[in-house]
Amino acid sequence: MEYSREELAKALEKAKRDWEETLAKMTPEERAAAERKAQQALAEDEARRKKLLDSVAAIMGKPAPKARPNFCSHCGAPAGTGNFCEYCGERLV
Repeated sequence: MEYSREELAKALEKAKRDWEETLAKMTPEERAAAERKAQQALAEDEARRKKLLDSVAAIMGKPAPKARPNFCSHCGAPAGTGNFCEYCGERLV
């Protein structure tokens, strides 16, 4: 099944609106729990990705590349591409 760019853009906008409505209905505690759950899922995905890269590297005889953090360990904001958090300025480790 193929979709046009416009159809995909509309679907993405609808998903964003739905998500914003859901977040607006949540209490701060529920939002924090949802963020922790999302961060945990991302960490698990990253662990699986690293394990796969390590396996491929072992087969190829090359070291796997070092993974960058997905989130700042200090404030929890999404990590950018630099060495420091774009939000709080802490060093990304």
